[in-house]
Amino acid sequence: MSELRSPCRLFVYLAREAPIGVVLRRGPSDWVRLSVWHTDVDSFEHGQWMRARVFERRSDVSADGTLFVSFVRGSQGPDPQQRDTWVAISRPPWFTALALWFVGGTYCAGGYFPERESLWIGFDPNPLDQGHLPNWFTATTSISGGYTEHGPNWTERTVWFNRLRRGGWERVADEVPETWQRPSPTSDVTLLMTIHSASSFDVYGGPHVLDYALRAEPTGQVIPLGRATWADWDQRGRLIIAQDGKLCHWQSQGNLRQIADFNPHTPEPSASPAWARIWPKRPTPD
Repeated sequence: MSELRSPCRLFVYLAREAPIGVVLRRGPSDWVRLSVWHTDVDSFEHGQWMRARVFERRSDVSADGTLFVSFVRGSQGPDPQQRDTWVAISRPPWFTALALWFVGGTYCAGGYFPERESLWIGFDPNPLDQGHLPNWFTATTSISGGYTEHGPNWTERTVWFNRLRRGGWERVADEVPETWQRPSPTSDVTLLMTIHSASSFDVYGGPHVLDYALRAEPTGQVIPLGRATWADWDQRGRLIIAQDGKLCHWQSQGNLRQIADFNPHTPEPSASPAWARIWPKRPTPD
């Protein structure tokens, strides 16, 4: 009898100024992989595997999709020299650090790109522990007009909620459990995301289980979409759902068209190419 395996978990970061999505794949439990998804043609560049835990809610993609910042915990366990966790900037789909700060422990919010050429990391960015920052890029400890979380879950919610707000999501007032919404850019429907933050670690997706639904406007009719690790409108205005290790396009008639199945992928560590070890050129202004 074959061994039953849980599907991998997918988390997507959509670039706001390019048809790019960065896909973070988790599974087996101590392995992660980055892929670049070209949303205009639905092609993929599958990149580097790493044996570590990347905190998906504390990571982000730059506006043009050329940089990825991740908060990582190594698989080797606590390090007496405080090198067990770190914040790193890399060029997706690779984890090789262009700049890296060791943190030590998980009491850290991670990283967030508030502007094209800046990174918020919430602590003094000087000095760097590895790599360098180019003269056109800055690390900052403030987010002008950003969301600030003061509750006990600030490490998980600060970057995540800033990403949601930047992407056009807004919290639905007084909804319990907590619900966020984002209108479709192309039709009269609104995507709803309900957060079950108190869920058990034993539940697939725990402790943050997400339920999604569509609300038709102006009738208010709600169409359940079920649990997913991620869902959003992509740069083309399509509703994309990550369920059971697959990226799917939700069709207007309720059918799911599979874009890619990440479940067959197995860890194959490889060295990054030379281009992934140097900073990209300065983004071109509009």
